[in-house]
Amino acid sequence: MTKICSGFYLTFIFPFLFFLSACASAPTDPAPWDISPAALEQHYPESRYIAQQGRGRTRAQAEANGAAAIARFLNTQISSRLVIAERSLEQNGNVQSSTEIESEIFVQSQMDLYGIRYAADPYYDNRQRVWVTVAYITRDEAWQVYSPRFRQQAETFRALFRAAENERDPFRKAQRYIAAQNFSRSADFQSADLLGQLLYPARMNAEFGPVRTELASLTQRIEEARRNAPVYIDCPVDFESIIAAAFSSRFAALGFPVSSNRNTAAAICRITIEEGRQQRDLGIFYFPKLQAVLSSPAGTLYTFNADGGQASAVTPDVARRRAYQALADKVNAEFALE
Repeated sequence: MTKICSGFYLTFIFPFLFFLSACASAPTDPAPWDISPAALEQHYPESRYIAQQGRGRTRAQAEANGAAAIARFLNTQISSRLVIAERSLEQNGNVQSSTEIESEIFVQSQMDLYGIRYAADPYYDNRQRVWVTVAYITRDEAWQVYSPRFRQQAETFRALFRAAENERDPFRKAQRYIAAQNFSRSADFQSADLLGQLLYPARMNAEFGPVRTELASLTQRIEEARRNAPVYIDCPVDFESIIAAAFSSRFAALGFPVSSNRNTAAAICRITIEEGRQQRDLGIFYFPKLQAVLSSPAGTLYTFNADGGQASAVTPDVARRRAYQALADKVNAEFALE
């Protein structure tokens, strides 16, 4: 029994006394950066640092808590801005949630790269019985790590943008601008772009000014390129203009005008339809398929295929109308020029 008590004493009491001794020997007066609400800004000015307080039962826990607070701060800022941007694009909630998760993963993957440091003068708050410290990132140091990593993405975007600028074919020009915009809206690019603005906004604008100017002009350039790329719809086989109307609606929704003049159009959308008509004892059956090939003087731009499944009716016209409507529904749901 004595040995058991002795083991318990050695195992539990000594560490506890050591903890009390460490707390007792630690500074207990508030550090200069914690004596007033404005003190943190005075000692870690926002222009030079990203700083957050950390608290914990041990000094190590307080430092870990401060580092986590920086990660939360950066992630919250990035996620909120991404959500605002996505809402302006009328994207749905599931996509927003996915992007928020991706931005959190991105921030966590960057944290160790920026050399998080901790206050040299933490203290032990006797009243709260916790250690208090400051975790901070020096903006200049973080920028040295960040800028080469973002420069790779910036150069990819600029290459896509320049390809659009130099493209002579009107429809392909619009496609290239859209490709640049899609890249700029990817979670990786947007998270990195926003992180740069948070880390060092002045340096971000100075070093990546051309990229930011091109990004700001993209929407206008895409709209202008689309207006200059009218499409002629060539659909020799149709029923009650159902298919032609569906494609006209989709092109209009995508921002491309539909031309009634083949000679002045920038691109031709040639549509071929296989009706797959079968006469059976129970009635008329259709198994329709469709292929649309979008082309310009530059060559084939886009190919779209649709399968309308099965349509049937006793009356031939009703069966055929159902078949063409099934194809039109596919066009309306899936034709996107992506």
